[in-house]
Amino acid sequence: METDVGFRLAADIRALAAIERPSASPGEEEAARWVRSRLRELGLDAEIEPFHFNPDYWTIWAAHGRIAAAAAGLAFLGRRGARVGFLASTLATASFWGELTREFYLLRRLFPTSTSYNVLARLPNPEASRLIIVSAHHDAPHSGLVFHPAIFETAARLLGPSEEPPPVLRVPFGAMAAVTAAALGRSLGMRGAISRRLLLTGGLLSLTFAALMRNVGRSQLSPGANDDASGVAVLLALAEALVQDPPPDMEVWFLSTGSEEGILGGMEAFMERHRGELHGRRPFVLNFEVLGSGHPVVLEGEGFLRRYPYHPEAVALASEVAAEPEFASVRFLRNAPFATDALIATQRGIPAITVASLNDDGYVPHYHWPTDTPENIDLRSVEEAYAFSYRLIRRLAEGQP
Repeated sequence: METDVGFRLAADIRALAAIERPSASPGEEEAARWVRSRLRELGLDAEIEPFHFNPDYWTIWAAHGRIAAAAAGLAFLGRRGARVGFLASTLATASFWGELTREFYLLRRLFPTSTSYNVLARLPNPEASRLIIVSAHHDAPHSGLVFHPAIFETAARLLGPSEEPPPVLRVPFGAMAAVTAAALGRSLGMRGAISRRLLLTGGLLSLTFAALMRNVGRSQLSPGANDDASGVAVLLALAEALVQDPPPDMEVWFLSTGSEEGILGGMEAFMERHRGELHGRRPFVLNFEVLGSGHPVVLEGEGFLRRYPYHPEAVALASEVAAEPEFASVRFLRNAPFATDALIATQRGIPAITVASLNDDGYVPHYHWPTDTPENIDLRSVEEAYAFSYRLIRRLAEGQP
């Protein structure tokens, strides 16, 4: 029998998944309005915060791949072509590093932006010594061949569950770096077999990467029931519970981000907009991602190229709660197989944790796929994530000086 919380979680997942909501689109705005409406129903003063961002990462990343492939071709034409190729591939490689580490943008700045939408509601307590930000995202992802379920199923069968998922984006980055190194060598007059192989392999991999990214942009949108209507549903359930029984000496913000699927655009915009308000408030970010996969997991860090470990305070708090008998099913994952909004907070030195979920084989079924529907949600997993997160908030409040 469904619990009252489970019934509300399921209803909110169905309602949000019914909205076609690609990042920075009219559908995303509709989803933001729906989230705002639900938060206001709970008695919170929720507002939409528009921002500008280009979420079409597939277009931007494909451009990096095409530049690297073109640079490889130029390097075969002689030393002059190799010099031009070296400069072009250096730009692409450096820019792609910035994209994957989220530390700076180069080529992305050349692409036009669109309006995207965050939603923020506050449970105010101006005298509180601590601020907790509960976050999830309301936009939905595109599918594409790189997200085909057979890839995840085969990897799980061959490799088994892992605390350190393979950082697959190192392959295109390595291909661009190989082109850069080989083009530099040929510009200096080196014409050995190694440089030719590096150019050929790096160029072909870069071109393949560009084609795969183009396929993502042309593929069907996922309904996003698990990714991340499940997270928004838990955010709303926590909002309802905390409005009724606010934690002592703590202010709570409920943040639903847009353009997360465009690689964390909404959280980045939120951090920039509220940087002054966050200063001195001792913020803590509790983020939700894909909660309906089977078993709750707590991430300990994430990163596409390099791993950014979460703040020790965040991991220690989650470990304390997971040690309680009722949360014995909660697992820990050293590195995330995807990027989450907690990365942006972590890079700014803010304690942050992402609660997610994986199935028994260690992956997220239906990830970024048209079958990510409410019917394929493991509601028990969502309920477990809610209970764990509610206890985590209470434990954080108990630990205030």
